[in-house]
Amino acid sequence: MAKLLAIGDVHLGTRPSSVPQDAADRGVDVERLTPAAGLEAAVRLAIEQEVDAVVFAGDVVESTNARYEAIRHLEAAVRKLLAEDIAVLGVVGNHDVEALPRLAGLIPGFRLVGAGGRWERVAVERQGQPVCEVVGWSFPQRQVTSSPVADFAGSSLAPAQPGVPRIGVMHCDLDASGGPYAPVTTSELARTGVDTWLLGHIHKPSLDESRADSPGLRAGYLGSLVGLHPNEVGDRGPWLVDLANGAARLTHVSNAPLRWEAFDLAVDPDQQPDDLGDAVLAAVEQRIRALHARGVEPSVLGLRVRLTGTTRSYAAIDEWVEHRGWSEITRTVGATTAFVNKVSNAAELARDLQELAKGDDPPGLLARKLLTLETAGPERDALIARARERLRAVADASNFAPLQDLRDAADPLADEAIARALKASGASVLSALLGQHDQAAPAEVAER
Repeated sequence: MAKLLAIGDVHLGTRPSSVPQDAADRGVDVERLTPAAGLEAAVRLAIEQEVDAVVFAGDVVESTNARYEAIRHLEAAVRKLLAEDIAVLGVVGNHDVEALPRLAGLIPGFRLVGAGGRWERVAVERQGQPVCEVVGWSFPQRQVTSSPVADFAGSSLAPAQPGVPRIGVMHCDLDASGGPYAPVTTSELARTGVDTWLLGHIHKPSLDESRADSPGLRAGYLGSLVGLHPNEVGDRGPWLVDLANGAARLTHVSNAPLRWEAFDLAVDPDQQPDDLGDAVLAAVEQRIRALHARGVEPSVLGLRVRLTGTTRSYAAIDEWVEHRGWSEITRTVGATTAFVNKVSNAAELARDLQELAKGDDPPGLLARKLLTLETAGPERDALIARARERLRAVADASNFAPLQDLRDAADPLADEAIARALKASGASVLSALLGQHDQAAPAEVAER
């Protein structure tokens, strides 16, 4: 039986984003959270598990310029693996189409598979005997608009040796309708005769952990080795691939030093901002303990919290969120330190909008606008269109341009994004108006 360790997008040369600037004061060493640190953990796992080979699915390096920083970490990893008689293979992705071939030429023992955009097979051996074959294809340039799998049948790949399982590895855009990043389809992969395809490019893992005797094609993304952005939530780490009788057992090992998660926290109608900090802190500890119960113990856990439910103190809670009353919340349980990266307010104002909308005063007019946002139709579309025109100059401002290059960049002028912003600002203003009304009412009674 052969055993491999498969690693998805590493992006050496990057740093984790959105870690608090005062991380050191919170006992967090940011250098131990990088993709380089994730690679070190993967190498330790490969050695502990006595795998036959480590296979990279592309985008090992962030960019051509990053290769100078990456070579130190990659060379150290390869050297440790080779010292344990573990082969090191990899395909080229769209990010490292220039950097990885350069580094492979400088690092003895790192074997590129399918260099130059041609299909290639490489035998993984144990004591001089082949235990499996890796077939792969590498990006020859930054953009490839046609499916490389179309050339698989016509390649010079010899049939697999009897009793020697094959694993496919490539960097691609699976089941995409065109695009510049090697679009392939699941049906194309099924026709190759290779049962297991380990893919790079998309940072969210999509492979299913499965039994070795599960029939049919297995094809999916390994995911990023470390969450590079707060939106890359959930398990991150390498995959163990156990090969027996021509089939693969896949196991995702969640050992990323930095983990991101997001969760909802329901507020009580009468809960005040002073109470929210304690509620968030308790929820953070609960998240850590739930991970530990699964055997997942990241060094650092970054959390995004969305407040839900209904509240009578919407304006006060919205101000607490806006002014980052949560920013100092930190909790350490065992080996894991957690911090709150962001809190967003999705709670609803605990008022009867339908009743308020019957009035002709400012709260009534605003309540009618909020009700309009809740119902699809021409009136809602017109309201969003007017807001879009008002917001366009802000969204297009040059100081916001770098945000468009983020991995999870979203259109801030999309209908739903504008609707969310209008509802949040409207609810905050309505809460303040009603608060003024409630304060004024006792005074009017006293004057009478």
